Amino acid sequence: MVEFALTLPLLLLLLLFGLDFGRAFLGWVNLNNTVRIASNFASLNPNAWNVGSPDAVAQAEYVRLIQADAAGINCAMPNPLPPPTFPIGKDIGSPAHVVITCDFSLITPLIGDILGDPLPVTASAAFPIRSGAILGVPVQTTTVTSTSTSTTTTGTTTSSTSTTAMCTVPDFTANPKNTSQAPAKWSDAGFTTNVIFDPLVPPNYNIEAQSLSAGALLPCDSTSVTVSP
Repeated sequence: MVEFALTLPLLLLLLLFGLDFGRAFLGWVNLNNTVRIASNFASLNPNAWNVGSPDAVAQAEYVRLIQADAAGINCAMPNPLPPPTFPIGKDIGSPAHVVITCDFSLITPLIGDILGDPLPVTASAAFPIRSGAILGVPVQTTTVTSTSTSTTTTGTTTSSTSTTAMCTVPDFTANPKNTSQAPAKWSDAGFTTNVIFDPLVPPNYNIEAQSLSAGALLPCDSTSVTVSP
């Protein structure tokens, strides 16, 4: 009994240290996955953080994706969440970099006194930008032409104007809202770009959120949308 009483505090300390290490490692793994999701979204929407003309909808979706994935992390996330950075610009192939540091609370008193409590845990990720124009390559646009004719005393005058084709964003959260139906719904609306799935499919899932507001009128050939469960 005396030996047990002498060794019990040490055993408990080792047990708590093992629990803390496992919790911290799991939190770090989950945080790495979170920054990868954030960096991937930023690489697809780099212009959302343009100075002077930010995209509030895309920025809100960026925050929502981080918060949704970080819901199970036992680590206090920073508020506000740090935006992505583009260290060498926003051309295609340039990195979109996201760094997030959260505060992890330890349950072992002695370990906390040595390492600090809360313990800062940092993860970073970078994805190459995959949205935009390639330098030196002309951008093609889809146009519609309208012709008006007017008659005057001197004859008939015909004029034509060209405008960029616009399409209405469909509501992916309304039935049918399965990911298998999303590409057809997007193309039926007139858009010529692809639907971005986050997470990727398969397996198929029901769509509960989209990066663009349903009913918005946007260019048919240069607009992309991200959908998620």
